[in-house]
Amino acid sequence: MSFFVQSDAKINISLRITGKRPDGYHELRSVFLRLSALESLTITPQYDHNVRNSLSVHGETVQGKNILDEVLARAGQTMDLPPLHISLVKNIPPGSGLGGGSGNAAALLSWLNRMGGRNSLLPEEFGSDVPFLFSDALWASVSGRGEIITPVASPPETPVVLVAVPSWKMSTQTAFSLIDEARGGRFPLNGGEAERERDDLLDGLREQRHVGLLPNDFLPVLLNLYPRYSELFSAFSDYGAAGWGITGSGSACFGLFYKKNGLGSFLRDMTRYDWIRKIFCLE
Repeated sequence: MSFFVQSDAKINISLRITGKRPDGYHELRSVFLRLSALESLTITPQYDHNVRNSLSVHGETVQGKNILDEVLARAGQTMDLPPLHISLVKNIPPGSGLGGGSGNAAALLSWLNRMGGRNSLLPEEFGSDVPFLFSDALWASVSGRGEIITPVASPPETPVVLVAVPSWKMSTQTAFSLIDEARGGRFPLNGGEAERERDDLLDGLREQRHVGLLPNDFLPVLLNLYPRYSELFSAFSDYGAAGWGITGSGSACFGLFYKKNGLGSFLRDMTRYDWIRKIFCLE
């Protein structure tokens, strides 16, 4: 018997870095929005003797060790599991800031829990985006290094989300190094200021106002490296997006649409941006 498990992703509606912690991680204030079922796992228990855990990936290439291998190895230390074969349909390019790998880890952890095993693994052990994607929240305020999840009370209506993944990638580690270098250890907003900004932004989205460029502290660094983002931001505005921005530390950017008029024309028009390698349109 095989088990089919959907794997979600996310975008950051806002992302502020408000400090650096003693453990070396950055203190964050962010609003996450879940993007459902962009990838999938098919999990098949293997009861034959002399069989090990195995993973096959279909679609996008994952460089280096896959996070699912890490989850399987750790789970095998604490749970009584047969060897598992996982077939992963990988649609999200790594390095896009959409949390695809984190969503895969969260999906596997959730499945292990549903199987009734003694799973003592914590989502935050596998990355800062995993706790949100492990949760049931659609919209959430996220703080700490990503492990503190507070579902948004009276969340906005979920818009149509148009995600554009460019031809370049951005590693989270590199992005944080660049922003630390650019800021010299300074953090323009403290936690309270970032939370007030977040609340104002959510109010604007609840009222479906035009909120424009969404706050993300990685944006200046990424625009400096890749100024072509501005072309798409202008197009998002021209075609009536309520807001637009970059997710995570990049590289993907997105627009939020409450009005669908002209969205089809915009999708056709996006073919002229030869630096965009993949588009997701999620309703």
